[in-house]
Amino acid sequence: MPQSPPTYRLITEVKIRRESFGGILYKYGCADRGALSFINSPRLIELLLAGQQRYDGNLNAAIEQSTYSPGSKQKLYAALDDLARRGYVLVQGPVS
Repeated sequence: MPQSPPTYRLITEVKIRRESFGGILYKYGCADRGALSFINSPRLIELLLAGQQRYDGNLNAAIEQSTYSPGSKQKLYAALDDLARRGYVLVQGPVS
């Protein structure tokens, strides 16, 4: 039986700021107060903002409602795995 894909959710404490190179993620109000990450991908920043503003933090919905190619979607999911390791994204279910 195939496993269901993981669900990615942006944590509510994340603030996103667009920049010319992509953007900055800042996590406030957490045990690791002051967590800051520079993201060098405007496409990833746009995805995170869409997930936050239109899909209540559901990043799967933001990806699946987009017009990205299957290859681009795979790259975005891999980027979300990295953000999960850094504590910006919650993952529920199996991670490939």
